[in-house]
Amino acid sequence: MRLWGLPLRGNGDTALYTVVRWIVVLIFGGLYRCRARGAEHLPASGPAVIVVNHQANLDPLVLGMVFDRPLRFMAKKELFKFGPLAKVVTALGAFPIDRGAGDRAALEQSLAVLKAGGVLMMFPEGHRYRDGRVHEFMPGVGMLAVRGRAVVVPAVSWGTPLMWKDGRPGFPALRVQVGPPVDLSDLEGRGSKVYAEAAARMHAAVSELYERV
Repeated sequence: MRLWGLPLRGNGDTALYTVVRWIVVLIFGGLYRCRARGAEHLPASGPAVIVVNHQANLDPLVLGMVFDRPLRFMAKKELFKFGPLAKVVTALGAFPIDRGAGDRAALEQSLAVLKAGGVLMMFPEGHRYRDGRVHEFMPGVGMLAVRGRAVVVPAVSWGTPLMWKDGRPGFPALRVQVGPPVDLSDLEGRGSKVYAEAAARMHAAVSELYERV
């Protein structure tokens, strides 16, 4: 079942995830006229990494309603300090990361998601940027994709920074563009060069999509 082309229930959604999906689709799909193209590039099963540009705090919600599989993603550890909020964001697929240090636990959790055949959404730029550019990707995303033997699906979102600008709310037409999987089949072994090359290919794919969104 879909509304405005957006799935109202995904394969593997929990009850809470479904409720939130309905709410988000009604708000963003209706009020903000969010439309997505290419979401079918995400495989129906198996480990996958969705790599996407990051412009606003609401990006995870927007991307989460586009795909018909539940997404897991890293979120700053500060969100998990308040008990009730921590329970909600955890139920929606988030797990904490310490952005100021090399967080091994977050990396291990990411690999566990892929090992279990889940979908990991990543914002490889590391920070939010609103300058209209796709910034360099951190090599860690290459490491996770290669070690996790995951299908890498590039995506871009547009419009979320305009939902609140100069202290005023806006109502932009949100857009999400998803591209075909990035080919990493020729990358073998482990090491910084392999991971950097994987990250570079992902960056190129996302940058190309951003030019067309």
